[in-house]
Amino acid sequence: MLKRLMAALLGALLFASSLSSAAALERPDAPTYGKRGAYAVGTQELMLEEAPPLTITIWYPAANPERLPQRTTYQYGPITGEGRALRDAAVDRRGAPYPLIIFSHGLGGARLQSVFYAEHLASHGFVVMAADHRGSTFGDLLLGQVNRILESFARRPLEVLRQLEYAVTLNTEDSFAGAIDTENVGVTGHSFGGYTTLAAAGARLNINGIREGCADGKLPAQLCLYVQSEAAIWEARGLSAAPEGLYPPTTDPRIKAAVALAPSSAPLFGAEGAAALSIPLMIIVGSQDRATPPERDSYPIYESVSSAQKAMVVFENAGHYIFVDECAPALIALGRFEQCSDLVWDMRRAHDLTNHFATAFFLHALKGDAQAKAALNPAAVDFLGITYQRDGSW
Repeated sequence: MLKRLMAALLGALLFASSLSSAAALERPDAPTYGKRGAYAVGTQELMLEEAPPLTITIWYPAANPERLPQRTTYQYGPITGEGRALRDAAVDRRGAPYPLIIFSHGLGGARLQSVFYAEHLASHGFVVMAADHRGSTFGDLLLGQVNRILESFARRPLEVLRQLEYAVTLNTEDSFAGAIDTENVGVTGHSFGGYTTLAAAGARLNINGIREGCADGKLPAQLCLYVQSEAAIWEARGLSAAPEGLYPPTTDPRIKAAVALAPSSAPLFGAEGAAALSIPLMIIVGSQDRATPPERDSYPIYESVSSAQKAMVVFENAGHYIFVDECAPALIALGRFEQCSDLVWDMRRAHDLTNHFATAFFLHALKGDAQAKAALNPAAVDFLGITYQRDGSW
């Protein structure tokens, strides 16, 4: 009996030790909404065929009657990573329809750059979609074609809207029929994807507003490039010329909430363009972000939006990349360690806190969850290294 017990215990330990680090993402001290949700998670690869095509990954609450281990491998070119999901599983219909959240990756990123985040939201009862934005992915950036990046800048929020319409179509098909709430939609994204999030949530470009700053040399060359090559932007938007002031909106009334992670390009909205955003908004950023400095991007956006409910989460001394998955071996081999790590923050702790704030925010904004709303009360936010503020009529 003792031998059998010891053998079973040894087997359990060996099995546990074989799990990848991605199979146990949250730390033991993860806050309430940083803990994995009640739903098993399914994932599928999809293709929106109409030109230009979009490669999409979707995550969703999954049926798992046999309680199978939630383990899958994600592949992006030569890069592989392990996740906690069931590949091609059936949808768990018990809580359907689930609000849709569309994630947008950063410049030089990919739809699979923040799997920890997408899986986590799905485990709390959301359907999450993420597409590769053609012209600004990891592979595209290696080509260094500036016009493709500018065209992607113009198309990105429109690609979010395309995914929303695609979700409407999915909702009529067998696999996802009736499973997606496309009337209560959230948008979220990191860096360039944070810009995309803001634009899809209602903020409007006002490129003319920064011409003077570029002419005076007060703005970085990266931003002035958008002014110098503006034709690529308005042409990609289907316009015959640059607008005199604000660009037409690139949003949809079904989009009800937004979480921007270290968003970029705030000067390209300006105060007037940012004020056009009025839905509930959360911004999460690191105070030492040098890629999208919060003093230039996050803080002015936060002050300028018209959102009746808004919140700001600042990771003190954190850099730009706390919102991406921990480094896969291939990325380290490619010399990209600094783009999937942080000099100060433990990545799992940063992920747990990001998940906590964003999940609670979306549960409140898209599902009316009172407990999640209470977790966003300033009195309930007491995490070392986090500065938090909340404004508006909560």
